[in-house]
Amino acid sequence: MGFLIGLLTGAVIALLYAPKPGDLTRDELRARSEELRRRADELQKIAQDLSAQAQVKGRELAGEAKRQWERVNKGANEGPETRA
Repeated sequence: MGFLIGLLTGAVIALLYAPKPGDLTRDELRARSEELRRRADELQKIAQDLSAQAQVKGRELAGEAKRQWERVNKGANEGPETRA
């Protein structure tokens, strides 16, 4: 996120100091800000998708770890006389 803010700030500063008429500079600023907004929206969607996938995988791993823990504890609670 910081990278995007820095990129936008640099673009604005470059455009403000560019030797172009005000109308062209504003139009270029508007076009670049719209492009950055579109890219940010795409990145947000990708991040949300990855987050959802990570949550699902995390739940699966937690469930598997719980099953293994219960299996180990069940075996530890059985004495040597009940295992044979």
